[in-house]
Amino acid sequence: MNALLLAVLLSRSGVLPGILLAQADPGAVRQPSSGAAATPPPTGTPRAPASPGGQAGPPRTAPEAQPGDLPPPAQFQVSDPMLEPIPPAPMQVSSWREALDMLRQRSTDLRTALAQVEVAAGLRRIALAGLLPTLTGTVATQYNVLNPEATTFLGGGSGGISGGVSSGGTDSLKPTSPPVVGTLTASMPLLDLQAIAVLHTADESRRTAALSLAETRRQLTGALAQALVAVSARERLAEVNRINLRTALERLALTQRRLELGAGTRLDVVRAQQDAESARTLVVTGDEQLRQARESLGLTLGTSSAVGLARGVQLETLLESAKQDCQRLADVDSRPDLAAARSRLTVAESQVTEVKRSYLPTVTLSSTTVALTVEDGFAEVPAWNVGASLVLPFWEGGARGGRLRQTRAEAEVARQDVVELQRNVSVEVAQARRGVGVASAARDIAARERVLAEENDRLTRRSFEVGTGTSLELIDAASALRQAELALVVRDFELAQSRVEAFLAEAACEW
Repeated sequence: MNALLLAVLLSRSGVLPGILLAQADPGAVRQPSSGAAATPPPTGTPRAPASPGGQAGPPRTAPEAQPGDLPPPAQFQVSDPMLEPIPPAPMQVSSWREALDMLRQRSTDLRTALAQVEVAAGLRRIALAGLLPTLTGTVATQYNVLNPEATTFLGGGSGGISGGVSSGGTDSLKPTSPPVVGTLTASMPLLDLQAIAVLHTADESRRTAALSLAETRRQLTGALAQALVAVSARERLAEVNRINLRTALERLALTQRRLELGAGTRLDVVRAQQDAESARTLVVTGDEQLRQARESLGLTLGTSSAVGLARGVQLETLLESAKQDCQRLADVDSRPDLAAARSRLTVAESQVTEVKRSYLPTVTLSSTTVALTVEDGFAEVPAWNVGASLVLPFWEGGARGGRLRQTRAEAEVARQDVVELQRNVSVEVAQARRGVGVASAARDIAARERVLAEENDRLTRRSFEVGTGTSLELIDAASALRQAELALVVRDFELAQSRVEAFLAEAACEW
């Protein structure tokens, strides 16, 4: 009798039927118009779960109405400042190409990797110089302060000019006072096996830098894709939080109306207020998580400003565009990070060879030409020497032995790094492949849980409206629905994330 009386009072109080806001897509929530009742949707119609990009999935077919089904719950007009959507980010990206262009221009990691390639190229040129001829010219003059009339000796022992020209004798050259001497020296290594090893090491180091650049591009592509997925998921969470807040405010309005009609208690209102405050907390924390996700995307793109997704951009489209800049590898062993690790091992082994060859002798060809200014004329060339030198490195105090031990240990470290990385990559690829299936199954379970929680909330709310349910059951059902909605969004995010990880685990990116 009490349930029937309450239903009659609610029907006369102006409450209009409508759809439950927690079940409605954004923009699909119908507000009651004055003087006319809104047409309720089919009973028990679940909302299609949202995709990771924030777009609603394909609508589901509404089940046929069964005998004894309850009508949809009543809808109240509610308003609150926190229902307003969070403002858009100062900067927005509308396509993958736009985001990638920003990454190219501003990424510090990319610029550092490019600089390392340039460093390696410079070191290779320095190593090549050790095998090429050198030519040095010197011009010098001296003035004898104590005896200005004496011939100043330049570049040799006392009494003569370097190159075998004496300062005495009638046939000797008479330099000007003060004399000016020019020396031209050339040298060329004829046999230097250590310099050859250094050049080989420099070539491999240059290859290592190029492979590290490729790995940096792969890592940046993954970071950018993950940041875009995170922003899309956080935007969807912020949207769901507001829908849940609106639903909580509707429940609060319902309990207050029951209290006004004498069918409810103050405890019912307090419980509904607690539920509304819990929904407000989720809105606040969800908005902050969205801001942080936008800031993380901005840092990934190389800017201190928050970056969001433009309205209407679908995450699936962005990720499909990203796959065009990366190619799946036929063999995971050719992944850039593994190739770079093996190249570093080759460099370390080449450095061991360098030290070993430092024990070998070297042969160098040299030539020196001397010219000086004379009184009878402008300049004379008194000497042009050509010679060769054989350097035998007998003992240098044990430095080479210490260096050999060091390079051998460094080569062993590089070798173990390769072994460890190969193991990690093998496990990473296996987990990434398996992760897609796990995330997909978890997402399907979350979707079914959300449908059940939605139906439970609808029935519980309707039972509460007619007086057969309690406020505790109402709040429990609302909390379960809220958690199911958020869990579904999180599972969508994890599914998109796992797909990105699975693709990039076996890919190389060239852009």
